[in-house]
Amino acid sequence: MTKLATTSTSAAENRAAVRQGAAALTAMIMAQGAGALHAATPEYTIAAAKASEPTLMSEVSVEDSKPKSVSSPKFTEPLRDTPQTVVVIPSEVYLQQGAASLSDVLRNTSGITFAAGEGGSAASTAGDAFYMRGFDTSNNIFVDGVRDIGAYSRDVYNLEQVEVAKGPAGADIGRGGASGYVNVSTKTPRLESFVGGTVSYGFDEETSGSRRRTTLDINQPFTGSAIKGTAVRVNALWQDNDTVGRDYANSKSWGVAPSLALGLGTPTRATLAYQHFEQNNLPDYGLPTALLPGYISAIPVPQMPRSTFYGYTADRDDVNSDSLVGRLEHDFSRDLKLTNQTRYSANQRTAIVTTPGQNGTAYTPATGLLIRSRQANKRDTSILSNQTNLFAHFFTGKFANDLSTGLELSRETAYSPAFTSATQVAIPITSPNPDGTPSGTPVRSGAYTDVQTKTAAIYAFDTIHFSDRWSANASVRAENYSTHYLSVAATGVPSTVDAKHGLVSWKTGLVYKPVLAGSIYAAYAISLTPPGTDFTLSSAAGNQNNPDTDPQKTSNIELGMKWDFFHGRLSTNAAVFKTVNDKTVFTDPVLGPIPAGKQTVQGTEFGVSRRFTDNWIVLGSISYLESEINSGTTSGGNPAGASLPLIPRVSGNLYTSFRFASGLILGGGGQYSSEVSRRDNNTPAVPRQSPSFWLFNAMASYPVTKDIVLRLNVNNLFDRDYVQAANNNGARFNPGAPRSYLLSADFRF
Repeated sequence: MTKLATTSTSAAENRAAVRQGAAALTAMIMAQGAGALHAATPEYTIAAAKASEPTLMSEVSVEDSKPKSVSSPKFTEPLRDTPQTVVVIPSEVYLQQGAASLSDVLRNTSGITFAAGEGGSAASTAGDAFYMRGFDTSNNIFVDGVRDIGAYSRDVYNLEQVEVAKGPAGADIGRGGASGYVNVSTKTPRLESFVGGTVSYGFDEETSGSRRRTTLDINQPFTGSAIKGTAVRVNALWQDNDTVGRDYANSKSWGVAPSLALGLGTPTRATLAYQHFEQNNLPDYGLPTALLPGYISAIPVPQMPRSTFYGYTADRDDVNSDSLVGRLEHDFSRDLKLTNQTRYSANQRTAIVTTPGQNGTAYTPATGLLIRSRQANKRDTSILSNQTNLFAHFFTGKFANDLSTGLELSRETAYSPAFTSATQVAIPITSPNPDGTPSGTPVRSGAYTDVQTKTAAIYAFDTIHFSDRWSANASVRAENYSTHYLSVAATGVPSTVDAKHGLVSWKTGLVYKPVLAGSIYAAYAISLTPPGTDFTLSSAAGNQNNPDTDPQKTSNIELGMKWDFFHGRLSTNAAVFKTVNDKTVFTDPVLGPIPAGKQTVQGTEFGVSRRFTDNWIVLGSISYLESEINSGTTSGGNPAGASLPLIPRVSGNLYTSFRFASGLILGGGGQYSSEVSRRDNNTPAVPRQSPSFWLFNAMASYPVTKDIVLRLNVNNLFDRDYVQAANNNGARFNPGAPRSYLLSADFRF
C-alpha cells in the first residue's frame, strides 16, 4: 500500500511538531537514564518499590510444592507440571507496553490471528475477535472463570493477569472449547494501602488525532474493622482515543470497578465486586481490499493514504456492560478448600456502521466506484453463573492425589432485534466523504430472536502422584444443556427451535519429571461443539446448528516439555501437537449441507517467560502451524486439501526489558507473522493472502521520583505497512497502525 503525504498545511505542521516532541521526550528520558546509570543510590520502579505486590514474574520457590500461577481452581498443579500449553501474561508486562485492550495483550503470545469478521457485518466485527491454533476463539473469553458473552473490546484497567490455555479445553470450559480459551483475572482487594494509576497521552505521525487515558487503582485495608481482613479496592478508567493512524475513528470509554473483601489472611474469605463499563465509539471498518497492491491483477491500485476513513461520522458503536460477582472461600485445612462463586453480567451493544465493499471487493476499476454498505445491529446478552469447587489433597494407598471437583450452573440469554436490509451506495473510491449525509440508516424491522441456554455441569480434575518423578492427570466434565431459540418474523409470526444435549468432554496426561525443575508430558483431549453454541439454531436439514446434527468433535494429542532455570526465574515450554476437528458441516454444490467435514491443524510451539534475574523480564513464543481441510467441496470456499483460513504458518513474539540499578528500564520487542490466507467465495481468482510482516516496539522508563515513573513507548518503530486483520469474504481489511508514541506517567503512593 502506498503511503501518501497529507496535503493539509496544518496536518504537516502537526506531524513536524509531533516528531520534534517525540525526539525531545526520547532525549529527555535517555539523558536522565544515562546519568542514572552511574548513580550510587539505586532508585526503583513502581514494580520494584512495591515488591510485596504478587505478580507472575516474581520468583517461584522450588521448595513450595504448590505454587499457583493461574486463577482457576481447576488447575491442581503448577504450570511446570501441567500437561497443557498455558501462557500467563501478567499486568507488569502489559503495563510496560502501554496496552489498553485484551487484543493488545494477546499479541504477547503466538498462534493467535486477529480477524475483521465475516462479511463486515455489524454483528461480528467489533471487539476482541481472534483465531487460536486455527479455530475461532472469540466466544471463548472468560472473566474469573465465567464465559463473557458479547462482541466488545475488553479493557485491561481492572485486570490482574491474562491466562491463555491452548488446545481443546472442553473439560475446562464445556461446549465449544475446540482450540482453547482466554481467561482474565480481575483485581480484588489486598492487605496493603496504596493509590496507583497511569496518565497517558499518545499521538502518531500521520493524523492529528491524540490518545488520552487515565486509570486509577485505590486499595485501602481497614485494620480497625470488626471483621478481620477487611479491605476495599476501587479501579477506574477514563479514555478518549483517536484510532492510531486512522482519520475520524474514535473510542471513548469509562469504567468503575469497586470491590470489597472480608477475612483476607484468614481461613474464611468473602469478596464482592462490581464493574460498570461504557464505550461510545465512532467505529472503523478499515479499507477496501482494492487498495492492496497486487490484489487486482494488472490494474493500477488507487493511491490513497492508509488513514482514509470509509465510514460516516454519523456512525456509532455503543457498549454498556455491567457485572457483579460474589465469591466465598473457606480453607478447612491446607489440604481441603471450598470455593463458591456467583457471577452475573449483562452486555448491550448497539451499532450503526458503514463498511467498504460488499460481496468480494465490490470495486469496479473501469469506473473507480466502490460499494459502501451501511448496516445496523443490536445485541443484548447476559449470563448468570454459580460455581462450587472443592479442592482436596489426599492419599489413596501410597499415591498422593490432588483433586479439584465441582458443580457449575448457568443461564445465558441473547436478544437480537432485526433491522431492515443494509443500504448500499456506489461512491468514488478516492473520495469517500465521511462528513456527508448517509444514504440511509437501517431501522428495526419488527423481527427479532430471543435465545436462552441453561447448563448444568459437573467436573473432576485429579492428579495422581505415583512417585516424585511420575504423575498422571485425568479430567472429565459432564454437562447437560438446553437451548430455546425463539425467532419472530416482522409480521409477528413466531417460530421456535429447541435443542437438548448431554456432553462429556475429557482430557488426560502423563507427566515425567527427570529433575525437580523440569517435566516431560504427553496429553490427549476431547472437546465437543454442539448445535446452538453461538446462540443460533436452525431447522434446516444439514445445517451446523440443526439440533439433530451431531456435535463437532475436536481431539488433540500433545507432547511437550517444560523446564525452569535459574531457580524458577526463567520458565520455558515446548510442545508438538495435532488437532482434528471432525463432523463439521460443509456445503456440496450438488448434495447440499454434509455434516462430515474434517479439519486438521498440527504444529509446534516454544515459549519462554518470567525473569532471568529480578531485573530482567522476558516473555516470548513462536509457533509453526500447518492446517488442512481434509474433506470438503471440490470448488468454492471449502476445497478439500486447502489450508484453513486465517492461520499464519509461522508467528512469533518477544518482549524483554531490563531495569538498571538507577531505576532506568529499557525494553522492547518484536512480532512476526507469515502470510495469512483467507477463504474467498466470491472472487476465487483473486489472490487470497495477506503479506507477512515484522513489527518492532521500544520502551524506556525512568523514576523521576520514588512514586512517579515517566515512560515512553514507540510502537511500530520502523513504520512498516502491514495488514492487521482481513475479513474472510475479501471485501476489506484493517491496516496496521503506523509508528506511534505514547507518553505515560505511572504513579503509586
